[in-house]
Amino acid sequence: MIPNHTNSAKVRHLLVETHSEGQRLDNWLVKQLKRVPRSHLYKIIRDGQVRVNGGRVRPTYRLEEGDRVRIPPVRIDTPQGMPDAMTLPVLDLDILYEDSALLVLNKIAGMSVHGGTGIRLGLIESLRLDRPKSPFLELVHRIDRPTSGCLIVAKSSTILRHLHAQFRSGVSVKKNYQALVHGDWNSGPRTIDLKLSTRMLTVDRVRRSVPDPTGQSAISHFRPVQWFSGYTLVDITLGTGRMHQIRAHAAAVGHPIVGDHYYGDKAADKALRQKGFRRMWLHAQSIGVIHPDTGAPLLVNAPVPEELMGLLDGLDLKR
Repeated sequence: MIPNHTNSAKVRHLLVETHSEGQRLDNWLVKQLKRVPRSHLYKIIRDGQVRVNGGRVRPTYRLEEGDRVRIPPVRIDTPQGMPDAMTLPVLDLDILYEDSALLVLNKIAGMSVHGGTGIRLGLIESLRLDRPKSPFLELVHRIDRPTSGCLIVAKSSTILRHLHAQFRSGVSVKKNYQALVHGDWNSGPRTIDLKLSTRMLTVDRVRRSVPDPTGQSAISHFRPVQWFSGYTLVDITLGTGRMHQIRAHAAAVGHPIVGDHYYGDKAADKALRQKGFRRMWLHAQSIGVIHPDTGAPLLVNAPVPEELMGLLDGLDLKR
């Protein structure tokens, strides 16, 4: 095919405006270079071709008003007829709550929160395409790709900073999950205080969280709510928010989450896949924060997806 070319023939220097303050550099660049794959953006940042105020920065650098960003010449070949990000269909986004400061989305399982290698559009890119006139839309936190449920998006840098402060302190943020785990959880409510470290495994080159006495503090509170033959439905609240924390903690105490490809019981999950259940049974069912504008508590709930309820309906209820 004859390639089309995305060209930026000269070095550009852009000043960060007020509405962009607080955004991550990589997310801001996505908007400036709409047809450039995110993987290429990371490369030019790593290579030092993108600079902020004359210096190298990480992709996660938070922009400040007045920052001067150097954007190098970029030329990307795409096959003729290949749609760019602006012409791709926008995913159907389920909005659970919205006001002038923020919105809460009900993320579907299997959707990444960000685009990246092999993923043209993530949830936040889809939201921005759906709302091209919104000057600022940034994720406040993340949930794993195979997890469904509540996800907060800020509409300004001020709101983002307020909510980030709440998440860092952990005092006013209430994150509640529900999971179906393997085995009979007969020990009652249990707090798992087990430090975790993130490691890249050589077998599949995938980062995982593993128990490590020298790792980061990680606290999860599990409460069994329903028992089935061979399975237990548990509610989980988080004291911290480490990568894969619930999944790693559940596996560490011998009750891996059903359908968890990284930490789960592969043999038992294979039997469920043969019956048609092909996702992880983990759902972010509610999120609570103090609203940055009103100062009042805000609690948003996401209904449990039909495919998760369908699996429960097919299990043998014990009590």
